[in-house]
Amino acid sequence: GIVLPGRGPTKIKWNNTSTLTTMPLSFSRSPLRRAPQRRNTAPLLLGLSILLLVIYYARRKIIDIDTPQLRKYEVPSSSSNHAQGGELLNVYELPPSYATEPAHLTPVDPTTLVPKGTHPIDVAHRNGYLHTGHILYIMDDSGSLLFLQRTPGVVTCPSTWSLLGEHANANESPRETVLRALEEELGFVGLNFDDFKNAGAFTAELHPSHNLKNSLTVTINTVTDLPLYYIRHYGPRNDNRIDRQLTYLWVVNFPKKHAEIDWKFDDEVADHKWVTLEEAASWLSGDGRNGKEDGEAKGGTGSDSAKEYGSDWKEVKDDGPDEGEFCHHTIRSLYEVGLSHMI
Repeated sequence: GIVLPGRGPTKIKWNNTSTLTTMPLSFSRSPLRRAPQRRNTAPLLLGLSILLLVIYYARRKIIDIDTPQLRKYEVPSSSSNHAQGGELLNVYELPPSYATEPAHLTPVDPTTLVPKGTHPIDVAHRNGYLHTGHILYIMDDSGSLLFLQRTPGVVTCPSTWSLLGEHANANESPRETVLRALEEELGFVGLNFDDFKNAGAFTAELHPSHNLKNSLTVTINTVTDLPLYYIRHYGPRNDNRIDRQLTYLWVVNFPKKHAEIDWKFDDEVADHKWVTLEEAASWLSGDGRNGKEDGEAKGGTGSDSAKEYGSDWKEVKDDGPDEGEFCHHTIRSLYEVGLSHMI
């Protein structure tokens, strides 16, 4: 092969007429190999992040459902509701219509309370500020009632038995407090609730906090028409603390027997037991009755020392020692009122 001017590589061929002709050489090209392409993982990582966020918020709040009756519920952040001295509580004064302090267990209309800001729970108890709280009667499908025993290490009434109770945090509605109590004490996340026609009743869809695929629909109703005025004077033994609490009583009816339900009790629960309502009433009435408690001998229910509203209600008084399986007679009397409405 030779190279002619202005031409590419050629080959020489002699034809029959002895004429020299040139033909361009042809080359076969092998296909070029492409470098392997890297997969774009950004969409995959974004999708995974969104999925984790959905799972997280599904535990903490209601999944939006296009049904007008279903309400949103979100557990308030515990970190945002704590201050020095414990969680923050809304505190109140009674309206001017109360010339004297109500007797222990007097029904009080909560809509008449006068808001007086928020205070840590320790400050509220040290100064006897009125706040709100809730007692829950947890019932299973067989008619058994749940009692919880506190651990020996808790500050208030160690090793004693009680119903499920919870203070209402600042800016928390009564129903939100109930659902928070079910989550914190029993391990159930409330994803939505639905109003009943009769006042005070609603249903809630509960899920075990570690298994959101399972669900239980419970019915929750008030035990008394109005919350009850609870008052406990702890006396000089406890720095003259006073617990003034407008207390809502609720019954929570689970649709299964307790052995069929996945409970996850709080770390401060040492033990629990299920009893019938009749057994509960007998247990409460017989507890601490071996001798008169100091508070009972003094008539220490708060009704015999009512003072004019506006004067110093931080009076020195002692409702008796903490004794018996239920801590003291003041809390037993509250439990007994609720039972009397349920039996």
